[in-house]
Amino acid sequence: MSRRHDERGSVLVTALIASVVLAVIGSSLMRGSLADLRQGENSQATNRSLHAAEAGINDYIAKLTQDHLYYAHTVHLGEATRSPAPTGPVGPKGQAWTGGLSWTYSGRDRWKALPPENDLEYDLQIEPPSATRPTVRIRATGRRVGSPSTERTLEAFVRTASIADFQMIANASITYGLTATTNGKIYAGNNGNIIHSGTANASLYAEGRIYQSGTSGTPTYGPNAQGYDPTTTPNIRSVIKTPIDFGNFTGSIDDVERAAVSGLVLDDPTAAGWWLDFTPAGTINVKRCTAINLSGRPVGGAAVPSPTCDGAVPHPVPANGAVYVRQNAIVSGTVKGRLTVATRQNIVIGGDLRYDTRGVDVLGLMASTELIVPDWAPSNLTWMAATIAIGGQWRSANTQNVSGTLTFTGSTATFGGGYMSQYATRSYNYDPNLVFLQPPYFPVLEDAYTIELMREIP
Repeated sequence: MSRRHDERGSVLVTALIASVVLAVIGSSLMRGSLADLRQGENSQATNRSLHAAEAGINDYIAKLTQDHLYYAHTVHLGEATRSPAPTGPVGPKGQAWTGGLSWTYSGRDRWKALPPENDLEYDLQIEPPSATRPTVRIRATGRRVGSPSTERTLEAFVRTASIADFQMIANASITYGLTATTNGKIYAGNNGNIIHSGTANASLYAEGRIYQSGTSGTPTYGPNAQGYDPTTTPNIRSVIKTPIDFGNFTGSIDDVERAAVSGLVLDDPTAAGWWLDFTPAGTINVKRCTAINLSGRPVGGAAVPSPTCDGAVPHPVPANGAVYVRQNAIVSGTVKGRLTVATRQNIVIGGDLRYDTRGVDVLGLMASTELIVPDWAPSNLTWMAATIAIGGQWRSANTQNVSGTLTFTGSTATFGGGYMSQYATRSYNYDPNLVFLQPPYFPVLEDAYTIELMREIP
């Protein structure tokens, strides 16, 4: 009897031990499953946070596509609070920004919610381009609404390829002589050739051929330059996906016309044109002109008279940078601000044209027909701008030398090529600030914006 009792006791102890072991195993499995579930939920939440951050970047790029200086004009609805250094206005979200191109953030303090069904939001911090970094830097943090533990941050560097990136774009062949040194990119469209006998310190792009002189020879290139045409490897299609179409530039004038409703519109069918004289105070003295002579001087003849204009009326440089002129537009003075003047007729360079602060101020000039330096311009002329002559030439009124020195700094896009022969000495320079500070509403090439780098950061 006692032996059977002992056996029953052993079985009971064994059963109890087994129960405890099974309970421990079951508890461990349950804890593991719950941990895996929580880990999966957290992973899913943080992955969705990255989607929210990416949505913020895409939305900002969409704004840049509509306005290439969006960061200089507007504080995004999802952007953290801006404060310029050392003092200045605090940027209300979704409102105009007037604090210049330098600002700081006090933290991630403004969140823009995505559609309610996503339960997500994002916060943006933006750095504008600079001379050392020609890209817009976008930092976007995404998270579940009100959940700091799910925050993930993406950083993107984006830029546009604008025609202001080029020293010269022509819908025809382009020729530079033995003494020429070009420092900006050159493009010849419409099967045009680039004949460059001097030194090219930036790359050359031709829809025809590139050669040095005659019909052969390789131009002398600087260390960071090379030539791209249909015969090279890599060829032009590897960098400019489709030929540049001057017909598309007309759409940029339409953009300025629409934007100028909130900017400055000058239109009077009885006027021959308008003289816009810029001032360092950030204003434009505008004169209505009733007579503008753009003819060249006859050989051995008298100088062409200056325009006949009314008194000047001052206007502030528009905050959105849009100035639309229906008739001819004459420009001169010192530009303070960032703006583009677009006209359905000619742009006329009436006098010296400078920036108050280079690298901060910028001027775009877009003419539906031609850009002209008139006979009555100063005998020594210095001017700077990014320019487009959509339907004609970039030229002087005279084809013979009658003046002293012309110095131009900027970029040129011209349908029919051009000349400045009325000046005995001519100096053409690319403005490197245009790489990071392009005029508002200027045409872009191919894709509006390219993401050069996107990465997750702490």
